[in-house]
Amino acid sequence: MGADLNVASELVTSCKVTYLDSREAGRLAILTLDNGADHRKPNTFGERSLASLRAAVEEVAAQADVKGLLLTGKPFVFAAGADLGAFEGMDEAGAREAARRGHDVFGRLRDLAFPTLAAINGVCMGGALELALHCDYRTLSASAAGVAFPEVFLSIVPAWGGTQLTPAIAGAVNALTVIVGNPLSNNRVLRAEQAAQLGLADRLLPATDFFEASLATLESLVTGQLPLPARDPSTDGLDEALATARRAADDRVHGATRAPYVAIDLIEFAARGGDLAEGLRRETEALAELLPARQAQAAVYSFGLTQQRVKRQPWRPAAAPRRITKVGIVGAGLMGAQLGALFLQRFEVPLVLTDIDAGVLEQARRHIDGELDQRVAKGRLRPGKADHLKSLVTTSTDVADHAGADFVLEAVAEDLGVKQRIFGDLEAVVDAGCILATNTSGLSVTAMAAGLTLPDRVVGFHFFNPVAILPLVEVVRTQATSDEALATAFAAATTLRKSAVPCADTPGFVVNRLLTRFMGACGQAVNHGSGFAEVDDATKELGLPMGPFELLGLVGPVVAAHVARTLHEAYPDRFALDDNFQMLASSGLPGVYDWSKGLVPYREVTERWRVSDVGVQRMTAAEIREAAVEAVADEIVVMLDEGVVADARDIDTCLLLGAGWPFFLGGICKYLDQTGVSQKRFGRALIGATDRAIARPETSLPVEP
Repeated sequence: MGADLNVASELVTSCKVTYLDSREAGRLAILTLDNGADHRKPNTFGERSLASLRAAVEEVAAQADVKGLLLTGKPFVFAAGADLGAFEGMDEAGAREAARRGHDVFGRLRDLAFPTLAAINGVCMGGALELALHCDYRTLSASAAGVAFPEVFLSIVPAWGGTQLTPAIAGAVNALTVIVGNPLSNNRVLRAEQAAQLGLADRLLPATDFFEASLATLESLVTGQLPLPARDPSTDGLDEALATARRAADDRVHGATRAPYVAIDLIEFAARGGDLAEGLRRETEALAELLPARQAQAAVYSFGLTQQRVKRQPWRPAAAPRRITKVGIVGAGLMGAQLGALFLQRFEVPLVLTDIDAGVLEQARRHIDGELDQRVAKGRLRPGKADHLKSLVTTSTDVADHAGADFVLEAVAEDLGVKQRIFGDLEAVVDAGCILATNTSGLSVTAMAAGLTLPDRVVGFHFFNPVAILPLVEVVRTQATSDEALATAFAAATTLRKSAVPCADTPGFVVNRLLTRFMGACGQAVNHGSGFAEVDDATKELGLPMGPFELLGLVGPVVAAHVARTLHEAYPDRFALDDNFQMLASSGLPGVYDWSKGLVPYREVTERWRVSDVGVQRMTAAEIREAAVEAVADEIVVMLDEGVVADARDIDTCLLLGAGWPFFLGGICKYLDQTGVSQKRFGRALIGATDRAIARPETSLPVEP
């Protein structure tokens, strides 16, 4: 049914009709979707847009001499689906009517008596892709930025014919991939050539003369020179594909949202020869069930946070950012190498990477070169451009090589003394305007800057691993941080294509503080006799992609233990120092599980982990989830009272973008409000009617309490 990246857009997409007299094919109708804005604000479908499309189709249908129709979008954009703003608070009746309205309008296009062609000239998602599937033929520009069905990611299903037409046109296996598999894989979007290979388009055309070539294709369809493709998809392998899709849904959402399962059932109905009218009726009922549900409403909220609110950067000061013409990275380990590759590819300026170990520097350079080579191999970067970027990299063991840098980011081990020395050494070689940033996971940024002559140049700039995938950067402001340093950090995040959320300089900042509290509650369950996998499974039933002990293997026990100790020293009453976690950090093991044997803990872990089962009853799965959720809820209230962030929406944004929490949970605050936990424990909702970060941006920037 579609998902607009610009939630609650005030723009209205209309359908403009023009006519063309073709010498070969006769009179042709050209329908163009256009909201009057440029490509940065894509076309979307709301009630008025559908009415405009219906009127256009009816007008064309009434023209006795029209022989064919071409449907396209404004430059660089076909359309981005339905306007999500209309989904907020929608009840069953509204959802049912929305589905029926789309079926009616799109069905009129499908029933036209002459050939129809969708010329997909750019972004085509959700309801827009469904609209294209109602045409007899589809051409696709090779430069189209993205083709996708994002609905399942939003806990709904394509409900304007997508679940019924895609199996008939592209085959059931491909339909399962694009409607279910890709949304469950972090909402994967297809490139033009991938979409064509999967059967979503009949012909892939160069962008240079796309419209002319599409028009020529329509003329060939009208004259019969090009026959309409036969649509008789095979059901070979259907049972296996359905079973695989259901297992994938279990692995990803663990039954916490019904959307993927409903989508699979609808695709199966169509693939097994189900009647189209009945299939559309089932789509309607599916949307009526899913859209008003907690999960879809949370997903609409999440989309608004991550695609609109965070991009506004309401917290960004008015000061002009420093122009960055040279970047420095101190520390060339796993994180430093990833950061170096990111800065190089996005800024395309000289990069200096320093470390005390020449061998580590050599590995980092190989990592950076390897990433560039991969982009070349995939056709995303010209070989000459890759060679140029490689030439911009300098590796050195001498911090003095950072002279002339405008922005230097340290990414060394979590040792306050080491970080203080690095900043002191840097201040001696860079100019007074250079911004010094730290990627610390939770140490005091204020303490790092304490010995500097210009502590106002220091800002926290905390990334999450893996850097290339997780889009969040926590921007940490101290009492001394200047507006210029903060503005530069926000501007840098934009260039890096990351989402920046500011927070106060408190231990653990936002994500690590909450995950440590969550992990602590889960650790207590194991301490009382529950198995690691048992606890992971219990928490994954919330819909989390992985459990806390699986996540520990990704974060690393050493980092997690360090953050836990920092938080214990700051808040000993809420963050107990668990000897078992400290043991794990000192063991040298990469985590709890020996993945070479599957979900099996290392023998050393099971032998050394101390379980206190004296007089303690093992917790049920529901009790484990409740304890973990309530621990996080209590910490959120403390953080809001402390002013760690300006608004609860900031916390949700951080968990969605930095910890991979699913959109259908709405982060954590939305979930707590929707399920009544907030009201039960605190007598109020965590998310207020007024967004304090936007209502009073000049006073919303958090600083150290």
